[in-house]
Amino acid sequence: MKNQMNNNSKRWQSARWISTLAALSSVAIFSAACGESSEGVAKDPGPIVQSKEFALLPAPNCDVVRDRLIDANTEQTLDNLYNSYRWGSDDMAGGVPEASPDADSGSEAPDDYTETNVQEAGVDEPDIIKTDGKFIYTTRGNELLIIKSWPANETTIVGRHSLGSNGYASSLFLKGDRVALFSNVYDNYDYYDEGQTDDSGEPREEKPERPDNYRHFYGTRITILDVTDRSAPKVEKQLDIEGWMNNARMIDGKVYLVSNSYMNSPVNIWKWLDENKSDLPDSSWTDDDALREQRKNQARPIVKAKIAKEYAKVDIKSLMPRARTTDGNGKTLSTTSIYECKDLYLPQQTTDLGLLNISSFDLNAPANIESTGLLANGWTVYASQQNLYVAMSSRSWWWGWGGSTNESHIHKFELKKGAAKPAYMASGKVDGWLLNQFSMSEYDGHLRVATTDNQWDWNEGTGERVESGGNNIIVLKQQNNVLTETGSVRGLAPGEQVFAARMMGPKGYMVTFRQTDPLYTFDLSDHTKPKMLGELKINGYSSYIHPIANDSLLTIGMDADDEGRVKGVHLQIFDVKDMKNPTRSHQHLISTGGWSSHSEALYNHHAFTYDAKREILAVPVNIYENDTYFTGLIIFKANATDGIQEIGRVSHADLVSQAYCHDRNQQADCQPEQYWNWWSNMRRSIFMGGDNKDYVYSLSDVGLKVNDLYTPATEHAAVLLR
Repeated sequence: MKNQMNNNSKRWQSARWISTLAALSSVAIFSAACGESSEGVAKDPGPIVQSKEFALLPAPNCDVVRDRLIDANTEQTLDNLYNSYRWGSDDMAGGVPEASPDADSGSEAPDDYTETNVQEAGVDEPDIIKTDGKFIYTTRGNELLIIKSWPANETTIVGRHSLGSNGYASSLFLKGDRVALFSNVYDNYDYYDEGQTDDSGEPREEKPERPDNYRHFYGTRITILDVTDRSAPKVEKQLDIEGWMNNARMIDGKVYLVSNSYMNSPVNIWKWLDENKSDLPDSSWTDDDALREQRKNQARPIVKAKIAKEYAKVDIKSLMPRARTTDGNGKTLSTTSIYECKDLYLPQQTTDLGLLNISSFDLNAPANIESTGLLANGWTVYASQQNLYVAMSSRSWWWGWGGSTNESHIHKFELKKGAAKPAYMASGKVDGWLLNQFSMSEYDGHLRVATTDNQWDWNEGTGERVESGGNNIIVLKQQNNVLTETGSVRGLAPGEQVFAARMMGPKGYMVTFRQTDPLYTFDLSDHTKPKMLGELKINGYSSYIHPIANDSLLTIGMDADDEGRVKGVHLQIFDVKDMKNPTRSHQHLISTGGWSSHSEALYNHHAFTYDAKREILAVPVNIYENDTYFTGLIIFKANATDGIQEIGRVSHADLVSQAYCHDRNQQADCQPEQYWNWWSNMRRSIFMGGDNKDYVYSLSDVGLKVNDLYTPATEHAAVLLR
C-alpha cells in the first residue's frame, strides 16, 4: 500500500508539472536554475550508459508488423483494464528571426520586411501569416486571404480561397508564387434518411446505411495554390495525409510534414470484453503494483488470443494510414496506403498503436507525398538544415512496459538534398522531459537536449518531501542507428522546471523557475565535457530567449516577487559577454497586473517580432489593470546599450466594433461594450520599410492595420477580415 501511495504521488507530481507548464505557456531555452547543490555546482553526471535498445529497424514483412500490432493492442488493453496512468506534455513553441531577402527597390515593393521568427536560419516554420513584401497571406477560419500590402496606404484584400465547410486553415508556407495551406479534413459517411430533400426541394436519393467496415478519412490536407494571379488563387493539387498535423518545416521549398496517426485496429475489444468479463480477473483501484501485474499476466493470454484471431482476418496494409490526392473540386483522384510494410520502422518492443509519419513534398513542383513511418509517437519537432528530430516525453511507451519514469525518446531523420523522402537514421533516450523545440539544438554533428527530470518521494522518517533529479543538458551523437550520450551537465535546480532554453553554436542558456529565475550559461564547445559556467538569480522568469547584438539576450516572461507570485509581463536584456558572470542590464515591466496580463509571445515565438537592423521589438499583449482593458500590439525600441523603451501601441478595438455591427446587420455607428475589445486578440506583426518610411502591420483575429513604426498613433490603412 505504501508503494502504491508513493507511485501515485509521483504520478500526481508529474501531472501537476505538466499542468503548470501548460498554464504558464512557457517557451525557449535561455537558462537559469537554482539549488543545483549546496555549493551551487552541477552534480557529477556519473558514467555514461549507452544502450542499443532504442534503435529501430525496418520491418522485414507484413507478418512481423502483424505480430507487433497484436502485442501492442494486447498491452494497451491490459493497461486500460489494470491501471497504467500515462501523462504527457504539449509541444510549445519558441524562435530566432530568419533574415528576409531584399525586395525590389522602388515604390512597387518595400526595400525590406520581416519574416516568420524561426529557430534556425534557412529552416522556415509554418505560421498563420507570411509575406513577400508586396502581399500578405493569412488564414482566417476556412479561408486563405491575400492582402495587397504595398504601397502601405493602399493595403486591401485582393484575393481569397475558401476550403469550404470541410476544413479549418491552421497555417501556411509561401515560396514564390505557390502557397501550401494546411487544414484538417474529416470525411463522414454521407447517407440520407427517407423523406429528406435537396436544396431544390426534390426528394434525395436514399443511400445505403454505412457498412460495418467503413473507415473515415481523417487527418491533414495540404492545399497547393498557384497565386501567380493574387486576385484569383488557383488550386494546383490537394494532398491528404491520414493523421493529424503536428508541425512542419520547409528548406529551399522542400516541405517536411510531421503528423501523428494510429494503426487502425480491426478489433472491437471493448465489446468483446463486455461480453466476456467473467473470463478475466477482476481489478480494483486498491490493488498495488505487484497485484496489478499479476492480474495482467493472468489476462494476457486470453486477451491476446482474441486479438490475434481478429488480426488474422485482415490485410495488414489496409490498416495503415492512407494518402489521398484530390482535385480542386474535391474529387478523389487516388487513395493509397502511405507505407508498404517494409517501409515501417519498428522498435524492439511495441506497446502502442501510434504512428509517427514524416512526409515530404516539393512546393516548387508538387507531386505525390513521400513518407517514412515509425511505429511510435512523437510531438516535439526540431530541425536543422541537415536533420529533423522528433521527441516524445513519457506520455506513451513503445519501448518497455508502462511506468512513470521521466524520460524522452528522440528519433532522427536525415533531410538529404535531392532525396525523395526523409531517411530514418537513429533513435535514443534522455533522462527527463523536453519543454519545446528549443530544448533541442544541433551543432557540429551533435544534438544538445535540455530536459527537466524532477522526482520526489516521502522521507519515511520525517514525513517530509524529498526532491531529487533536476534539470539537465545532455549531448548526443549518432553511432550507427543509436543516439548515444557523449557528455552532460545534470542535477541543476531540483524541484524547478525549465521555462526557457536556447543553444546556439558552442554556447547555451537555460532558465528554470519556481520562486526565482536563475539564468544558467553553458560552454558547449566540448561535446564530451559540457560545462555550466555562470548563474544569475533574479525574480520572475523568462519563457522565450532571443539573441541580439553585443553578446546580449532579449527575453519575454513574467515578473514575480520573492515568493514566486507572478506580477505581470516583463521584458529583459541580459549581458552574457562574460559567460561566467551574466548580468541583467535592463528590465521593462509591461504590466504589474499579475495573471491578468498575458502575451502570446510568452509561448509562441512567432508572435515575437524583433528587427535587428532597426532594433525594434513588437509583441501582442492583453492587459487588465486598474479597471482598464487593453489588447493590442506594443512596440519598443530595444538594444543592449539604451535598454527598452515603449514607442507606442496599436489597438484593433474599432475593428471589433465594425465586425460586431457588420455580423449582426446593425447600424454602422453601434458602440460595443469595452470588454468586447478583447475580441480583437492581436496575433502577429510585420515591419516593412521603403520610400524612406517604416511601417508596422498588425494582424488580429478581426483585421489588419498599417501604422507608422516610430509613431504608431499614425494609421495609414485598416482592413476588416470578413
